[in-house]
Amino acid sequence: MNKKFMRIISVILSVMMIFSCVITASAEETPSTERIKVTVRVEGLSKQLAKVTVFADKSSTVKEIVDAASVKAVYDDSLDIVSVKDEAEKSTSQWQYAVNGAIKTAAIDTVTIEEDAEIVLFNATSDAVMPSINAEDVELTGVVTITGTDKNGASAPVADATVTWKINTTVKSFVTDAAGKIYLAEADITSGKHDITVSKVNQYNVPVVVRLDEGAEVDVPEFEEGEVTEKTLFEQVYDFLYSIFKGIIEVWVFYITAIGGLFGGGNAN
Repeated sequence: MNKKFMRIISVILSVMMIFSCVITASAEETPSTERIKVTVRVEGLSKQLAKVTVFADKSSTVKEIVDAASVKAVYDDSLDIVSVKDEAEKSTSQWQYAVNGAIKTAAIDTVTIEEDAEIVLFNATSDAVMPSINAEDVELTGVVTITGTDKNGASAPVADATVTWKINTTVKSFVTDAAGKIYLAEADITSGKHDITVSKVNQYNVPVVVRLDEGAEVDVPEFEEGEVTEKTLFEQVYDFLYSIFKGIIEVWVFYITAIGGLFGGGNAN
């Protein structure tokens, strides 16, 4: 081979190496499509209607994931949900959705999911709340607190909610007080997992608290026998009287405010 031919071969090999590096770098800079795992749970008026796991592309919209879950969601012209699993809205209820425990008000095709998540579709009152359970130190205090978060992100105790608590094979029922609390007896608190449910409906039997997932539970840690501090009778009577007194005050404030508004309105004219 002469020198001229060798130079040509050398140039060709150099160009091939450069293109190979460029292609490799481009492949590294272009990430493969990420997949996320999303649970789609459907809570109807009286029971859980479906629970489906979907694997979707990252940044998929809630609507795309719900449709992929095949839960038979039906939408109106504004893409508001009107029916899921053949259960339609009632005149006193509304289909809504929540992502990771937060109720969303944006259109279902505008909210994207970026990581593993839970989507809950629920048929409830328009002002329904998502419940959360605080059972911190339940093994010491016997107290479980139920809090509800509304679609504006505001949280407050859920009063008058029915809470069931499972002890071995026995299920006991409680009603939360004005502070959203139930008080367990020492015999109700054993170390290990306890199934728990939370429910509250209005006069039309429509949920005002979104149903917890079936199998929701509280894990009570190991504790020394006799550590539980049961609420005294005095404390229970005090809480009861306090809730009544608070209700009376709230009624009086309402009427005083209303009367003040009438007089204020008259002066304004």
